[in-house]
Amino acid sequence: MSEALPDGTRLLHIGPHKTGTTSVQRAFWDTRELLPEHGVHWAGGLAHPMSAAMAAAGNQLATGQQGSGDERWAELAAEVRGSTARMTVVSSEFFSDAPAARVTEIVDALGAEQTRVVITLRPVTRILASQWQQYMQNQPMVKYVGNPDYEGWLDQVLNRPDQQDVTPSFWRRHRHDRLVETWASALGPDRLVVVVVDDARPRDILTSFEELTGLPVGLLQPREASANRSLTLPEVTMLRAFNAGWTERDWSQADYTRYVRFGAVRHLMTRKPDPDEPPIRTPAWAVERANEIGAEMIGAIARTGVRVDGDLSLLASAEPRSVGDNPAVVEVPDEVVARFAAGLAKVIAETPGRPAPSARRAGPLETGVRAHRARRTPSSADPRPVEDLGRVALLRAAAGRVRRRLRRQSVG
Repeated sequence: MSEALPDGTRLLHIGPHKTGTTSVQRAFWDTRELLPEHGVHWAGGLAHPMSAAMAAAGNQLATGQQGSGDERWAELAAEVRGSTARMTVVSSEFFSDAPAARVTEIVDALGAEQTRVVITLRPVTRILASQWQQYMQNQPMVKYVGNPDYEGWLDQVLNRPDQQDVTPSFWRRHRHDRLVETWASALGPDRLVVVVVDDARPRDILTSFEELTGLPVGLLQPREASANRSLTLPEVTMLRAFNAGWTERDWSQADYTRYVRFGAVRHLMTRKPDPDEPPIRTPAWAVERANEIGAEMIGAIARTGVRVDGDLSLLASAEPRSVGDNPAVVEVPDEVVARFAAGLAKVIAETPGRPAPSARRAGPLETGVRAHRARRTPSSADPRPVEDLGRVALLRAAAGRVRRRLRRQSVG
């Protein structure tokens, strides 16, 4: 059993990504009305205060105006400092993206004396495929020179970890020993807790947070999270082909974020893949190399003297869910393309006919859709509010061509 943190603690959970953060956030959010009777306050007013956390770490969404998240971060920090609850909790994996100088600023903004940091860790072998497909959901915004496939990405990340051409954020997030060292240096090792996630015991991560916050064990309940699942190999193959066309045309990152990342892809992820649909498989050589790196991290984390809840040895002994080689040619089911295209059409159709909020940056496509809808009168019988937008027509054509193209080409 984990010892509860002291009363008055401001618990900051920083992830990193792909370490059970969504399950923690959703469980607290679903229970938010019961938390006050146990002296716990979930700060931020959202399941995940992403914009505030990104601003704190020095980043922002492509759809945000410059500095738009700073106000949200200032409000969140002020809410935490002003809380009179026995325990105040903030959680976002985007805090883990903060460079060392920002870490000190984050801790100071929350109140260094009262802040305790929790870092959840999973074996790198269990993160690789999930993180790669997540990068593909945001590919036009991710540094990804040469557009390598999964195997090519693994080669770059595992065999050339110091290169900066392909997803340099991966090791900033997942060189977990350095992440622990950075935050322990800012707070002191006695103010940091590492929770090791055991995928064989998925309920344990919630139990750890219940015990750390003094909540009754069993109060936090996992939620079915199909919309947060990883993409299958056919899905991510289709998305890579679509992204290649988007990048070739140098279309707006803001439009991609709104219409693809948070529109079409999320709609795609509501489908239930066929049990025979191939997952993303990690080659055996990559599993071996990742576990070697995990062994290095275990020793470094142990030397920091931070409190550890769970079994650190898991970081060097785990295997991904699917090990092996991916096929050279991937068949993409019609349903995948149809669901993606429907999601794209849905989010475009739901764009309102008024200017975007001042804190948001709208791309050319969104601006055109909003302007076109604003020009339409309530009596208009035209059922195609964005049909005359050339870019929308191109998007639809691109989605249709993806299916034909993938029948003829390899994954890479």
